[in-house]
Amino acid sequence: MPVLSEDSGLHETLALLTSQLRPDSNHKEEMGFLKDVFSEKSLSYLMKIHEKLRHYERQSPTPVLHSAAGLVEDVIEELQTAPVNNEEKELLQLLSTPHLRAMLVVHDTVAQKNFDPVLPPLPDNFDDDFDEESVKIVRLVKNKEPLGATIRRDEHTGAVIVARIMRGGAADRSGLVHVGDELREVNGIAVLHKRPEEISQILAQSQGSITLKIIPAIKEEDRLKDSKVFMRALFCYNPKEDRAIPCQEAGLPFKRRHILEVVSQDDPTWWQAKRVGDTNLRAGLIPSKQFQERRLMYRRSIGTQP
Repeated sequence: MPVLSEDSGLHETLALLTSQLRPDSNHKEEMGFLKDVFSEKSLSYLMKIHEKLRHYERQSPTPVLHSAAGLVEDVIEELQTAPVNNEEKELLQLLSTPHLRAMLVVHDTVAQKNFDPVLPPLPDNFDDDFDEESVKIVRLVKNKEPLGATIRRDEHTGAVIVARIMRGGAADRSGLVHVGDELREVNGIAVLHKRPEEISQILAQSQGSITLKIIPAIKEEDRLKDSKVFMRALFCYNPKEDRAIPCQEAGLPFKRRHILEVVSQDDPTWWQAKRVGDTNLRAGLIPSKQFQERRLMYRRSIGTQP
C-alpha cells in the first residue's frame, strides 16, 4: 500500500483509501457501501474545504481591509458619475449584484469580529438593598422565541417565583435560572407588586438581551433528567381553548395520533412534551394523563362529554 507523506491532507487520504478497496466475497455489500460513500462528490468537497481552512488557520491571515463594502460603494459612486467604457460598465454591474454585496458584508463582519451578540452595560439603577451573596443578576440573550419559563405568586410571602422551566427554551439553555428562584426585577423594572400577567407581558416584549435580578432558591432543584417516554395522542388538544392551563403560550397543541415525547413528569398536572419529528426543540405543556382522565370523568358525570 502506498505511504502518505506528512503533508498529505484528508482529501488525498480519502482518495487513497478508496483506491485500495478491493472486492471481498465475505463482505461484498459492506465494501460496496464504503466505496459509494467515499466516492461521493459532496464528501470530497467537504474534505477540500477542511484542508483549505486548516491551511489558512496555520497561516493566521489578517484582512487587508475591514470595510470592503464601503470601498465598493465608493467605486460604484465613481463609476456612476463619469462616462464608462465597456469594461468599466461590466465592473459596475458585477459590483452591483446582491450576491457580491452580501459576500462583502459577511467579509466585513468577520474582519471586524462583529459576529458575537453585544451585551449592553448593566444599568446603573440596580439598587443595593439586598445582600450581594443572595442576589444574582442574570443576562440572557434571546431572539423572538419565548423565554421558556412560567412564574407564579407565592400565596404566603407574595414573592414572584419561577414555577417552571420549559425544556429547550432560552432559560433552560442558559442554566442560570432555576425553579424556585425569586424574581425581583426585569430590565430594571421592579416586579414585586406586579401581577404575573404583567410580568409575562414584559418578558414577552423584551427582545435581544434580558437582565433579571434573581434571589436564588435556598435549595436549587436538581436538573430535570432526560426522559424517553413516548405516547400516541388519543385526542386533539388546543391550549388556547384550555382555561385550566397556567400559561396558554407555553402549551403544546397536538392532534389525534400525533406521537409525543414526554420530557418531564415532575408536575402531576402539567407535563412537558415535544412532538416527535417537530423542528421546534422547545418543550410545551400538555395535561398529564391523570389530570386529563379526571377531567373526562367530570365532564361525563355532568353530561358535557359523550
